[in-house]
Amino acid sequence: MHQARVSLPGGCVIGARPINLHLKGFEALGARIVIQSGYVEATARRLVGSAMFLGGRAGSTVLGTANVMMAATLAEGMTVIESAACEPEVVDLAKFLNAMGAKISGAVAPP
Repeated sequence: MHQARVSLPGGCVIGARPINLHLKGFEALGARIVIQSGYVEATARRLVGSAMFLGGRAGSTVLGTANVMMAATLAEGMTVIESAACEPEVVDLAKFLNAMGAKISGAVAPP
């Protein structure tokens, strides 16, 4: 449908959970992001592979890496995520997406 609309997230016991890196990644893939009336709206005629840096003040974003990695599997061309999270769940997601036909390399958990 080339569009998505989701409500802004709340916080958790850890505190506020910013989504700026998620949005930065989606924008790098070519999505247009608008935040209004408590919702994030993303639209794109098509997604295009891109190089991006997803590191933030607190380090890498696990869910942001996962979200962008999933979106990038549908993008035309190659996507490179610099400062991607490397938690086991991200590595498992990469393996899962590869089993479904994606071509993800470099997803390795640290020793």
